[in-house]
Amino acid sequence: MDGNPVISKLDVDDLEAGKVYRFMFQGASNGISQHWYVPIMVAKGAQPGPKLGLQAAIHGDELNGIRVIQQVFEKLNPAELKGSVVGAIGANPSGMLANNRNWQLVNDGGDMVDFNRIWPGKEKGNTAEQHAWLLWNNLWAGNAGMFVDMHTQSRGTEYPLFIYADYRNPQVKQMAELFPADQIKADPGEKGSVETTFVENKIPAITLEVGKPKLYQPELIARSVTGVHNLMIQQGMVAGELGATAQQQKTYVGNEMSSIRAEVGGFAEILVKVGEMVTKGQKVAVQRNAFGDVIREYTATHDGKVLAIGDDPLREARGLLVRILFNNPDSQCADGC
Repeated sequence: MDGNPVISKLDVDDLEAGKVYRFMFQGASNGISQHWYVPIMVAKGAQPGPKLGLQAAIHGDELNGIRVIQQVFEKLNPAELKGSVVGAIGANPSGMLANNRNWQLVNDGGDMVDFNRIWPGKEKGNTAEQHAWLLWNNLWAGNAGMFVDMHTQSRGTEYPLFIYADYRNPQVKQMAELFPADQIKADPGEKGSVETTFVENKIPAITLEVGKPKLYQPELIARSVTGVHNLMIQQGMVAGELGATAQQQKTYVGNEMSSIRAEVGGFAEILVKVGEMVTKGQKVAVQRNAFGDVIREYTATHDGKVLAIGDDPLREARGLLVRILFNNPDSQCADGC
């Protein structure tokens, strides 16, 4: 396909060492009896070593991670690499082509599936579940000993460079803190997500949220590439000195989040910025009707740091306005609530 071999199963151990490969991975079939394909890049080092998996665009509008993977491979020299790096560039082609975060189903007038809540998929499930099953069993099985799943916030909202990491797992904690992220949430995980599926199968993994959807943010992309490179250095895959890490970035680590959501429909004005420290009771957003009258005011629920904002003024009930990352002193939340 476009000069790239089509594969339905990958085994990095079968590839010749010291080379970079490009494949088109054949996923599930769609309603017109054709297949969805995911571009795959593989760097097989000249010497054996750890296996790193990178994946972007599990949600179709989350594009920063694609450029991260491309830049990681631009900098790789397989002759100097120990181990392998596999990059899946656009894991949700259905959502990407629909310009939508969700996987699009065509049965019975159409439906949508959150592709990050159905892993490891089902062999006999719907198309999205089958596609996840094929990625899990035929792409990643045996080819990833550690994993970085790259996302962004949803359209109409904004994150900084942010990481979900299961701090109960020391390897995951170490991975996360090798990235110069703005914020990290110590997090027990989400059932059905890519990250949690890997961790449950004893493969250390993090979710890397690279800013905003539907655009490239060079500074966040560059810091993400630094984090991946740090991970490879720490694992002995490449030589070199560590770049900036969470320590140098002075990353804010919290164990709980609070989402302040619209109570009614209206035009929202957000009064705080991502990364700003807020105090409980501080006014963080207002909503107005079409005539400019204030119909709701919203205040911070906790002392903490602004993790996300809704940057689209059109907000209906339950739409995200402000998300705050904070630290809950309850011992049960030490590793995330």
